[in-house]
Amino acid sequence: MGGPGGKFYDRDTTDRSQQTRSGTTRSSEEALSKTIHVHPSMLTRNRRIRATKKNPVGIIADVTGSMGNLPKIFWDKAPMIVGQINEGGYLSDAEFCVAAVGDIEGDEGPIQVGEFCQPREMDTWLERMWLEGHGGANGRESYETMAWYFAYCCDLPDGCTPFLIILGDEGFYDDVSRTHLKTYFDADEERVSAHKVFADLKEKFHGNVFHIHRAYGNGDEDERIVRQWRSALGKNNVLLLGSDRAVADVTLGIFALMTRTRTLDEYIEDMRQRGQTPDRCKEVRETLLPLVEIIPSDVPPGNLPEEEKINWI
Repeated sequence: MGGPGGKFYDRDTTDRSQQTRSGTTRSSEEALSKTIHVHPSMLTRNRRIRATKKNPVGIIADVTGSMGNLPKIFWDKAPMIVGQINEGGYLSDAEFCVAAVGDIEGDEGPIQVGEFCQPREMDTWLERMWLEGHGGANGRESYETMAWYFAYCCDLPDGCTPFLIILGDEGFYDDVSRTHLKTYFDADEERVSAHKVFADLKEKFHGNVFHIHRAYGNGDEDERIVRQWRSALGKNNVLLLGSDRAVADVTLGIFALMTRTRTLDEYIEDMRQRGQTPDRCKEVRETLLPLVEIIPSDVPPGNLPEEEKINWI
């Protein structure tokens, strides 16, 4: 063990000998190239997922070609995310569910969802994700269909503080068709608008639904996509990612700020303490700044007591 995950994760990807020219590690390249089709355990037809912990976290990654190496970079950063969540006390009693989304109009595996699991078990599900790498060429992927699943087929415990983070670069379709509902979920329901789905998703996750947006296409096209996401989630819930390798810092910042365990200034200081450069700190501050306006006032501030930190290893 060791590395950024400390005693909370068994994988260390900080070894510079592991780094590749693409910004990923040989570890992620090997682990995430094994799956060449949808793993049966990640199919969603006639299946519900269930969270049981105080802080359930869903992370949906767009795995189409335009996302480049970001899904692999997230895999590389998972130990750091888990270790820093615990060391910084950003979340208590957490569990994670990873999912992969593509384009229903052309991909073979556009909807892949794992189970909620303990942090140590994340790799099991990350390695089952098929990075199909296709997608359409119309600036849209099937985020709305994946959102339908988390809105209506995900059971959360009473009194929890859940989070759902969507890593992506494109827009979503205007609705979820009856055909796709039947095909992917065996749901006998009528067509539903994407905005209805996202409204119900936000209600289920107590407003904690965030889109970390990787820039896409030319300026006009990307602006259209960002406007669409803001219309669905709210302008402050759409965070503009500066560079792919900042994805872990941004993800951690969402937890730190929204649980009020850190102010923005305090979180940036945490980044400095763990060795991030001034440029990275500035970049992440700009990305997280919209959250300052929506930090909940009814969540008690303060770090997690030491006795609670070990309960979710």
